[in-house]
Amino acid sequence: MTDRPDTQHYRRETDKPVHHVTVANPRGEAMGYLWANDEDDAAGWCLRPKGDSAGLSQGLEWSKKLDDARARGLLPTAALAELVRGSDPRHPSHVVPGSLTTAPDLTAVEQLAHVVTEADDRRLLAQLDRGNADAWRQLRDGLAALTDEDRDVTWSASGKQPDGKYLMGYPLYSDRLNQVVRALPAVGAVTPAYLWQDNPMPAMSADGSLSPADAVRAATAVVRGERFSDGTIAQAARDGLVDAVAVSLLAWYEDA
Repeated sequence: MTDRPDTQHYRRETDKPVHHVTVANPRGEAMGYLWANDEDDAAGWCLRPKGDSAGLSQGLEWSKKLDDARARGLLPTAALAELVRGSDPRHPSHVVPGSLTTAPDLTAVEQLAHVVTEADDRRLLAQLDRGNADAWRQLRDGLAALTDEDRDVTWSASGKQPDGKYLMGYPLYSDRLNQVVRALPAVGAVTPAYLWQDNPMPAMSADGSLSPADAVRAATAVVRGERFSDGTIAQAARDGLVDAVAVSLLAWYEDA
């Protein structure tokens, strides 16, 4: 049997130059990029992982429009031009006027999609609940009470037991560490506005600090990550990331 071309979709990859446009939300923040290359019959949606989480659903909508154009036999760049002409700034996402440009390849567009902007930081900081004084107090008191023993998390027994059963170990978090962790979503630092699964864990600076926006990113990744992988919080506590998150958020709160 021979491979048959997919007549329903443009190819989703190319190593050749691409035309691309910026797609933004109603606030003017970039959500992703539409790109096209005629030589490889390729076109697609490139999500901005640092951007608005609505880019996930909007990306599906733009991809459907590309599929419709492919079904009508349009070349990729013709489809892109059609989407530019039909874009409406009143919709949940729209093509930014005048944003059509070229890139040497798709990798360059993907790299552009990972650039953090001031708008990305502002959106995450807007999730913080400055009015929840009780939650901020819990975070402050919990951080002050943390000990080295709290940070060096131990695990329950694991492995094969005398009765032949196998036990899966799990981290034994102290009440003080749990207090800090519970305070993070309460102050708004754990948010669906950040696509934590599509981004690497924020790195602390040389002095062990984080910017407030990166503290939100890290808090979201750590707390949500624990649901998928036991010990994510334990690792963050041992590495000093939990402390860095709490210190940065409290500094932001007290700077009001």
